[in-house]
Amino acid sequence: MFAAFAPIWMITALGWGTMRFGVLTRATQQALANFTFVIAIPCVLFTSLVKVPLGDLPLRPLAAIALSTLLIGLSVYLLARRLMPGPDGDRVIAAMASAYVNAGNLGVPVAVYVLDDVSLIMAVLVFQTMLVTPLIVGRLDASAHRAERDRLAAGPEHGAGAEERAGSAAASRWRRLAMLPLRTPVILGSMAGVTASAAGWLPPEWLLRPLELLGGAAVPAALFALGMSLHQTDASAWRLPGREVTAAVLLKVVAQPVAAYLIGRWLLGLDGAALLAVTLVAGLPTAQNTFVYASEFRASTALSRDAILFSSLLSMGTLTLILWLLGPA
Repeated sequence: MFAAFAPIWMITALGWGTMRFGVLTRATQQALANFTFVIAIPCVLFTSLVKVPLGDLPLRPLAAIALSTLLIGLSVYLLARRLMPGPDGDRVIAAMASAYVNAGNLGVPVAVYVLDDVSLIMAVLVFQTMLVTPLIVGRLDASAHRAERDRLAAGPEHGAGAEERAGSAAASRWRRLAMLPLRTPVILGSMAGVTASAAGWLPPEWLLRPLELLGGAAVPAALFALGMSLHQTDASAWRLPGREVTAAVLLKVVAQPVAAYLIGRWLLGLDGAALLAVTLVAGLPTAQNTFVYASEFRASTALSRDAILFSSLLSMGTLTLILWLLGPA
């Protein structure tokens, strides 16, 4: 059973080792991550989905993931509004760190190596990018706009011109948000695969084979890049996490999979492989997009960075435990 996770942790550790001993550089890690996100993962999603009839898509398992995400995320956000001082963007990042799963860099490898089926992780990628992300970015944008407006109003450049500049910046962010699905390769790959499947079109072998070869690089490249990203040269990154980070990490890798399990089993009647898949996917660590959004909208980058780091490390144990508890004997 544990052999299913052995390749994942070994390739991740190898990626970490290349950074730890200076074999590769941070620029290499970024280039590899970009290749994985832009090329390899869209290819594996397209070549898998084009062969899956639409009626076979896992809607009930996706519903369990979606409900657990909304339950944890909204609960954290509402609680943070009462207990967490500071700008609203920090509360949004706390909620995202607690409920937004790393469906790309770790989710696809888990789907391939452990579940032997990428349909659920594809559905989760689409759900997070097209439904959850606009909610998150909308709240982050509103918080950043309020902060910018207050800064301009208090500074020497206040007035109509300052207000116009703040409005222009907000409009630009909303344009980027509106174009997000079209600028997200995993969504384009998924949509192309679903469209081809719905039309009953299977690409010819000469076209499908190169895409399958590129898709074959997705899993090792994603894991290697993830391992490289876990190496931290800043000693302060390894300090004991504070209460907010600890709460976000425990909610992400413990509370969310428990919630998904309970929803899947008792509300949606899932069992066997479907229940295992739901619980494993919900137990994936915090998505690295959390840090990207925090940086873009000037929210808490420290919270997002630490939540990604510690949830990724802790998930090595919790995901293995989930497989041991729910996997086949």
